[in-house]
Amino acid sequence: MKLKFNIPAALLIFVVLYVLLIGVRPLFSPDEARYVEIPREMLADHDFVTPRLNGARYFEKPVMGYWLIAGAVRVFGENAFAGRFMPAMSTGLAALIVLLLAAKMTGKCEIGLYAAGVFLLMPLVFIVGTTCTLDAIFSLFVTATVASFYFAVDGYLEKKLLNCVLWLLATGAAAGCAFLTKGFLAFALPVMAVLPWFMWNFIDAVLEQRRTASSSGQSDAAECKKGIAAELKKCLKTIFTLPWLPFVASLIVIAPWAILIHRAQPDYWRYFVIEEHFARFFGGAEAEHPHGPFFFVLTLLWGAAEWFLLAPAIGYGFGKIGVRGEKNSWFRFLICWFAGPFLFLSASSGKLPTYILPCFPALAIMISAGLFRYFEERPDGKGRLFNVPLMVFAAAGVIAGPVALIVIHYVLPKYFDIALYSKGETWKIFILFNALVLILFFAFAAFTEKKPSRKLSYFLSAVIPAFIASFFVVPQSIYDARGMDEFLEECRDEITPDTVIIAHGSNLHAISLAYHRTDLYVIFPGELTYGLSCKEAEEKDRKRNLPYNQVQRLMNENPGKKVVMFFPADRYFEHHESIVYPPAISVKKSIPDDPENKHADGQVLVRFQ
Repeated sequence: MKLKFNIPAALLIFVVLYVLLIGVRPLFSPDEARYVEIPREMLADHDFVTPRLNGARYFEKPVMGYWLIAGAVRVFGENAFAGRFMPAMSTGLAALIVLLLAAKMTGKCEIGLYAAGVFLLMPLVFIVGTTCTLDAIFSLFVTATVASFYFAVDGYLEKKLLNCVLWLLATGAAAGCAFLTKGFLAFALPVMAVLPWFMWNFIDAVLEQRRTASSSGQSDAAECKKGIAAELKKCLKTIFTLPWLPFVASLIVIAPWAILIHRAQPDYWRYFVIEEHFARFFGGAEAEHPHGPFFFVLTLLWGAAEWFLLAPAIGYGFGKIGVRGEKNSWFRFLICWFAGPFLFLSASSGKLPTYILPCFPALAIMISAGLFRYFEERPDGKGRLFNVPLMVFAAAGVIAGPVALIVIHYVLPKYFDIALYSKGETWKIFILFNALVLILFFAFAAFTEKKPSRKLSYFLSAVIPAFIASFFVVPQSIYDARGMDEFLEECRDEITPDTVIIAHGSNLHAISLAYHRTDLYVIFPGELTYGLSCKEAEEKDRKRNLPYNQVQRLMNENPGKKVVMFFPADRYFEHHESIVYPPAISVKKSIPDDPENKHADGQVLVRFQ
């Protein structure tokens, strides 16, 4: 079977999903606002060594991701598009690596093209790739590290010394960039992917030696042992020879900034290694974002959602590819690339869904190879393992989709007083309905199509309407809770250069970004606790860590100045009822009809003097 894909159409899909629409949604707080504000402060202070947030030291990550986002902000301005541009481009480059690696492994460019499409249209990849965080950038560098090392090993085994050396240098450079983005996981994840592959290859070679000896009736056990010893020597030589050049190359990439940050901030490496690595990995229930060992299994189920629908056909293809023999070493490599980091990260105490993103390039190639292998034996397109799950999904969608829309639009507001969408957002329901119709159309087309290439392309296209719709159907209530841009713009007239601003830890990023202020007083500082209280912090910065019952003291220390506070509405009214804060001169709410109680939503601007 020969698949043919329309490459311009594929590029158009990437441009639409990962470029043109990424600026539609406002930046969400705290994460997206944080990862734009830190680069903005770098540009404003001309300090590209020490990451700072609200003027305080922020040592949770190194600087590579901030540098890249700062470049986009310098070109495109301080907006959502600029913040998400580098994660989107990183996702596109990772897809290109997936394409090239899959084509190299299988010898078929069509599998590479389809693997890139599978990767770009996985829900987790799409969400992270269109969100301003460092995860997509880090995943790109890890993907480049692992793929480059595979190419290097291939050159080593084929006695192509120059190719091997160049790819090893690329491996080290990519690993160095990954380290400068997120730390020591840049080394741990590739090792957990590659080392099991070497061991598996050795075990497979040993078993092959024994099978050969048994089938040939060879009675000389010494010959068999000699062959096993040769394989062990070859494996150990590869393991202990190849990593040195990448290690040196990565140190060359890392060293300049590592030395500069140590000279500028002597406590950086202590905090980064102990607090951001050991405490997170081994912190148990006290670690940040603690979750159980099966958290990433659930993440995988929704992160690659639509592809589990085709699990029977993909699994059949896996069985036909097999893992035995030297020719299938590439498939063992993909399994180890996916499973090694996945299990390693699952052992960590702190977990977020984005952590397993570096496992998805391997998964995309395996899915593409499995489906391709399945249809190689069915050139007429009559594949029950593909068609039956698709038919069940389409039938369920025809029934469950409209029912879900009716429940959202009518049942929840009327009978449960839960309004996901307000009356002015009916058009979002209409967009969801149209997306559902298009999804079912593509699913039906994939089911009825006989030509495998078109069949797979239709299924690949089925999720595109859902992804496009996601840019427009986010409920306003979520924007009110996590998107502060509109409210901060409304409040701009209230803020002057000498206004004293108090912020909650969850919204200080957006406030600093909107008003270009790095002198905010913070109640519940959270991630800024270290920066505002470390021994290197100046006394004026220490005072910016403001206990919630010290607002009156702050007012007394700033006579004649306007003192305002931005706070989540529910938190403010909860403390307001406890008579914690001084009497307010005025209270402005992002949702004007909020009741003044702890169940209020959105944000408030409170003026005290």
